[in-house]
Amino acid sequence: MNGNVKRWLGLGLAVLIAVAVFVGGVLLIQRNQPAATASASPSPAAVSVTCIGGSEKAALMADPKVKGILHDKYGVDVTFVSMGSYDQVSLKDDELKARGSDCLWPSSVSAQYVFEANHKTSAYPGYRAETVLQSPEVIYAGPSATDALVKAGIVEDRNGEFVIVDMKKLILDYMEKGASWSDLAAVGISGPVQISSTDPAKSNSGFTLYQLILTLLSTSDVQQAPDVQQAKASMARLRALYDSQGLQARSSDAGFEQWLLQGAEAHAPLYAGYESQIIQKAVAYADNAAAKDLLGKQVRILYPEPTIYSDHPVLALDANAGLFLDAMKDHDIQDIAWKTYGFRSGTELGLNNVKDFPDLALAQQIKTTSPPNAAVTQLMLSCIRDNACS
Repeated sequence: MNGNVKRWLGLGLAVLIAVAVFVGGVLLIQRNQPAATASASPSPAAVSVTCIGGSEKAALMADPKVKGILHDKYGVDVTFVSMGSYDQVSLKDDELKARGSDCLWPSSVSAQYVFEANHKTSAYPGYRAETVLQSPEVIYAGPSATDALVKAGIVEDRNGEFVIVDMKKLILDYMEKGASWSDLAAVGISGPVQISSTDPAKSNSGFTLYQLILTLLSTSDVQQAPDVQQAKASMARLRALYDSQGLQARSSDAGFEQWLLQGAEAHAPLYAGYESQIIQKAVAYADNAAAKDLLGKQVRILYPEPTIYSDHPVLALDANAGLFLDAMKDHDIQDIAWKTYGFRSGTELGLNNVKDFPDLALAQQIKTTSPPNAAVTQLMLSCIRDNACS
């Protein structure tokens, strides 16, 4: 073996020995390190949030995909408790504490304002409220009732979308005067012309209808919500319309379900509810051809012009609920809320496309008006709940 080869072999052996010594030293150092620094810190445990909200959101909050996103992506586990919007915002501070409530989730900004008027929000560290979902108030009708209203010039068919163009005439000339469906020459239906709803004393979908009615009774401009003086002048009339309804459902989910099962024109030809409710039913019936076909034949969606958008603000009472509020803005959650449960996004422009539901005559653009302020809302609640209408 020549001298050059020997020198290269000696150099290689020296390098191998040096690497072995280095690796051995590293392993020795790692073995001597404390166990806590040998592995990454574990992920923090998810925070638990108890939220009281409107029943129409119960299915959304029970959705495994939504629960998974909240837990895995944001570290939030939510216990959802259904309660009517105005019942939840009327809970006293000690009642909220006893229930372990971290947030409220009513179905309107009006309910939020009632809460803020009756509670010192400074008593809730980090209190904030933001709308995350929306759903316009609509009137559901059967085909015969819709045809009669079209002939009377109250409803307009715009290329398959039905709009109530004269809600004031419907309220003042028919409902207030106790007119019957025979006065409208309706085929196959009878009884008084009324719009059924959930109990407005308990549930926001019913209360929103009465906010619309109060505006029509009190003002000459349907785009202008009444002030306190105008509202007081119309409270007795509002109460009379409420009394004529008889027994009403306490929750939005139960009321709409009952109306569908009884038949769209068998009991109450007109029913006020959220647009989201018919979308949720259509999705649920996607694999049930018979039910899907019956839904399409039985139900028409009438959009009052203008209507009131029911905002769904999360009222975060503590920091954990603030995490939940922010998590509900997640794109994937907003997408599920629309495509599976029919809620329009309150946070993301352009997310909602009515063509996602080709079998439903949904309106892409909706004319809306503002609900009354907190003072008028309080007057309405006193009138409807306690008959204090003067």
